[in-house]
Amino acid sequence: MKKALIAVLVPFLTVACGSGDIESEAVPETEDSAGTVTIVSPAQGSSITGPSVAVQLSSTVQLKPAGDLTPATGHHHIFLDADLTLEGVPVPSVPGSIVHMGDASSTYAFDDVASGEHRLIVVIADGVHVPLHPWVVDTVTFVVN
Repeated sequence: MKKALIAVLVPFLTVACGSGDIESEAVPETEDSAGTVTIVSPAQGSSITGPSVAVQLSSTVQLKPAGDLTPATGHHHIFLDADLTLEGVPVPSVPGSIVHMGDASSTYAFDDVASGEHRLIVVIADGVHVPLHPWVVDTVTFVVN
């Protein structure tokens, strides 16, 4: 019942949370004890010749593939110009804007990214795609030329 309710609510919450204003969206604060994730590339404020955007990540959290429920581990989820899900809610997969890196990899390339300013958020979530608590998240903004 709980999984069915989450499955129904996630699309509505994702739409309701999206404002399109990449400057005003709040990103949760993290606590040092949970580990860290860092967006290595693109760098904060960088200018990239598009339309392809290569993303490289680094994390102190042990990465495990989707489905692995080992405590205090997880895998990357990348949000391109999309807002984070609510705490405790599984991260949805939205082609072109929310990517699950369920293979525990640390690199990804977005194709056909439009010119202009963009926001990239990375969050580590557990084996069933629920963000770790406390949040393990990083955010950068960059420009595609």
